[in-house]
Amino acid sequence: MDSKGIFNIELFISLMILLIIFAMIISFSIEEFSSFEETQNRKESRVLVSDITEIIMDVYIKGDGFSRRYELPSKINEETYILQINESGVYINSHYQITYSQTFSKNILKSKKYILKPGYVYEFRNINNSIEIIQNN
Repeated sequence: MDSKGIFNIELFISLMILLIIFAMIISFSIEEFSSFEETQNRKESRVLVSDITEIIMDVYIKGDGFSRRYELPSKINEETYILQINESGVYINSHYQITYSQTFSKNILKSKKYILKPGYVYEFRNINNSIEIIQNN
């Protein structure tokens, strides 16, 4: 047997195994990065939902005549979103993922459903112990 031929075959097989291992490591790294990015998207949505819920509850607790303004961000992680508020809570549909808050303890909204647009300023008003949300320009 030719020892040079066996050495070349062993070297070729070793290189192929190393390439397969590197490809697996790169694939795993890309998957983890993608997962991290999705988690960051959900984090920003959760923060926004939490802020809106806190504002609604704060305006309700402070009583009749109290109001507060809030400007929605124009995008979440460079993507658009839809924010909906109804009697059961605050919902955001962003990146085909829905994030929502806990349900309100009482029916405190004046209207049954609000859809808020990104980038606009909204005023949350307590009128006769029910919350009304008004879009400001």
